[in-house]
Amino acid sequence: MDITFIIPYYNCYEYTEKLLDTLTPQLKEGIEVILVDDGCNETRLEKYPIKVVHLPENSGTASVPRNVGLDMAQGKYIGFIDADDMVRDDYVEEILKKCREGWDYFYIGWTCEWGDTIIEDYPPIWNTACWNCVYKREIIGNERFDPTMRVGEDKDFVRRVRKGRHSSIKKILYEYNTNVENSLTYGLK
Repeated sequence: MDITFIIPYYNCYEYTEKLLDTLTPQLKEGIEVILVDDGCNETRLEKYPIKVVHLPENSGTASVPRNVGLDMAQGKYIGFIDADDMVRDDYVEEILKKCREGWDYFYIGWTCEWGDTIIEDYPPIWNTACWNCVYKREIIGNERFDPTMRVGEDKDFVRRVRKGRHSSIKKILYEYNTNVENSLTYGLK
């Protein structure tokens, strides 16, 4: 398996449906998507050619579903996608090309509705989301997200795993959405 993409899901079906409608046509052999439903039992997600895992109850944090995905992942590289965000039509293709170069991790370009667009070798220090990089599985090792953290778990995780040789894809591949009411980051600017 080349790449595993992990998606923690909680009550945002209309966004996730659009995301998966864009992502699944890009999937090919060697690419797996693990969507971890955090206690919603959203069976409509099972129509997609991905692995859907249903947790029995809501954990209250994205850490638990991400950790479940990490424990199941088979890919040499790991990427994270938030269920209420969007990827571009060439997301998988561009990431797969970069994986073949052998980097330990690499940043991807992203944008959001407040106008920020980040395409850099060294993103700003505040840019600590786990989804803005793809990581070689071996550098993640046994590191996991802290399930006691409701907010800021990304920053804690990436501080521990962003090490080694890195690069960037200097192209917008990811669209971050902060206007989802159920989101932990709703309304942040």
